[in-house]
Amino acid sequence: MNAGNRARRRAEALARRAARRPRALFAAVRDHRSARAAAGTSRSTFERAALARRAAADRKQRGADWARLLADLEALPAPPADGRAIVTVAVERGETVAAAFARTPESGDADLVCLMLATTTALEPAWLARLAEAVDGATVVAAAPTAVHPLRGSTRATPHDGRVRAIGLVVDVADDAPILRAPDAGAAPRAVPGPPETIEGASATCLLVDRRALEAAGGAPESTDPDIACFELARQLRARGGRVVSVPSAVVVDNRPVRTRRSLDEPVPSDTMAWRGYVDAHGPALLRAASPLPAGTLRIAITVAAPNEKVAPRWGDWHLAEAFARALGKLGHVVRVQTFDHSDDLAGRASDVHVVVRGLRSVRRSPGQAHVLWVISHPEHVSERECDDADLVLVASERFADELRTRTRTPVEVMLQATDIERFSPRAPDSRHTHDVAVVAKSRDVFRPAVQAAIESGLRPAIYGSGWEQFVDADLLVADYVANDQLPVVYSSVGVLLSDHWETMNAWGFVSNRLFDALACETTVISEDQPEVDDLFEGTVLTFRNAVDLRALVDTALADRPAARARAAHGRVLVAQRHTFDHRAAQLVDALHRHGLDRVEAG
Repeated sequence: MNAGNRARRRAEALARRAARRPRALFAAVRDHRSARAAAGTSRSTFERAALARRAAADRKQRGADWARLLADLEALPAPPADGRAIVTVAVERGETVAAAFARTPESGDADLVCLMLATTTALEPAWLARLAEAVDGATVVAAAPTAVHPLRGSTRATPHDGRVRAIGLVVDVADDAPILRAPDAGAAPRAVPGPPETIEGASATCLLVDRRALEAAGGAPESTDPDIACFELARQLRARGGRVVSVPSAVVVDNRPVRTRRSLDEPVPSDTMAWRGYVDAHGPALLRAASPLPAGTLRIAITVAAPNEKVAPRWGDWHLAEAFARALGKLGHVVRVQTFDHSDDLAGRASDVHVVVRGLRSVRRSPGQAHVLWVISHPEHVSERECDDADLVLVASERFADELRTRTRTPVEVMLQATDIERFSPRAPDSRHTHDVAVVAKSRDVFRPAVQAAIESGLRPAIYGSGWEQFVDADLLVADYVANDQLPVVYSSVGVLLSDHWETMNAWGFVSNRLFDALACETTVISEDQPEVDDLFEGTVLTFRNAVDLRALVDTALADRPAARARAAHGRVLVAQRHTFDHRAAQLVDALHRHGLDRVEAG
């Protein structure tokens, strides 16, 4: 009987004993776990032995590859000296590249500047001359060596010892956001003669740069992460027409520890503040470099006030944004809709345009992307500073747009709310929602004008929405929530739909999205008095000033339902002609173009 079977038999015996002797249960459970652990150890013995053999073979192979690398380097002829002065700028641990340059003033007089980490070491003396040979200062303005992990002793060995750490860095995409990758990480190193190879960028392990090209690019970039600084420097050099290359015959050792397996091929973790700051500044260009879009196509992020995805379906601005996104998608743009808790996600920050559907809270801007504010509600919470920080402010009210133009230097334009004319359309009435008069709205602890006027006039409206218990009889409450995809059925089933606005929205002339949606369903709608409602809908939405007005309008509409329905049908025609999200998508794209906000930075 092998050890594994013995351990299992003992575990079963302990379990039987525990069943017979309750007092021994705790001890039996403890012994049972110990027996199971012992059985597991026995079962894994052969597996661990196999793993050990594979690890030993891997160490042997890496040792052979390292010996071959050293032999390759020894066999390479040293390039002739060309007389150019080279100054090394060594970046100490915890130091920025800019700070290292600042304390190395002699770099300003050199022909070539070798930027490298203080922990980088050489394997042979000619590596720097090989890099210099590749930099001509006209076409090739920077060169990087192959960076390899050191080959440590057996007591400190790691699985990546003696392997390539980086042969240049590239921008890649993960979760729709840009990241940096070292595509050759983990490969067996070679040092062979051959022409330099063009790369996107290099790590801080080492980068040799033509000094004049460095100055023309603006010097050392500011970043707390040396790898980001070197990559950005290479990006700036390439933006000015220079080539950045790797030199296959130049090899150096990067002695920095590798903290995680993920960092083997992702040298700059995407969850660090340094990378987030870099994406803030250059995200759209980085993402376009990694995943190009057709000419004229934009990546657009739309952030709404809904706090998270769990509750988003209950928020009107979420459905508004999704409909808006679908319309923008028809124009060829790539659109993501995100809740407030995702407003800082790198994917959104790396989009070309960030549209904030303004609710109760503001969303900070990223300097590297166009920032558009769309004010559809709660104008009292919009500050001058928030508008000044935006590149464009769109407002769902002519009156409030006029007001903002006096308070901000940012261009302000009117962009009203709208409807998805395909989703909101007349439906067959559902008996469960057949009411003479209905309201679909949350109370939010306010006795809203339409409901208050209806109750005062003797009407008994059916109420769909939460928070009404303190204001109306419980028998008026039908449901505290209607799913957005069920709204067209509800609207199509009621005789008259009552609507109103929050106090500040009414005061500033904001027209509720509900009016657009309900008219698209050919629903008879009566709303509180507001000049904008009459102007927009040309009398197809009736308006009341007080409870007496409301009762008279409701009675007339219910007494002649065909006439009321015909009036609402005309309203749908008006909405379809002027107020769909297709109209708003075209309006946004046009505004972006007119204000130069569709000019994207090249990668």
